[in-house]
Amino acid sequence: MIAGIKVEEEIIRDLEREIWTIVENLDKQVEFHLDDDHVLWQDTMLVVPNDASLREALLTEAHSSPFLVHPGSTKMYHDLKQ
Repeated sequence: MIAGIKVEEEIIRDLEREIWTIVENLDKQVEFHLDDDHVLWQDTMLVVPNDASLREALLTEAHSSPFLVHPGSTKMYHDLKQ
């Protein structure tokens, strides 16, 4: 899902600079790692720089994804009731 997220070019450049700063220090901070798709993780959490516009873009894209499944409370209530 992360690969499908589109972000503005300048945000990507800023993100890459921040990520590579962390990557260069991976030997000092063992809880960080890159996966096979070059996505940075801290233990099991996705690392997203503290950039409001980037975070908003990621959340907007993730929440508008056709793959997002989040039943409303009414549906969940009826499913549990059965």
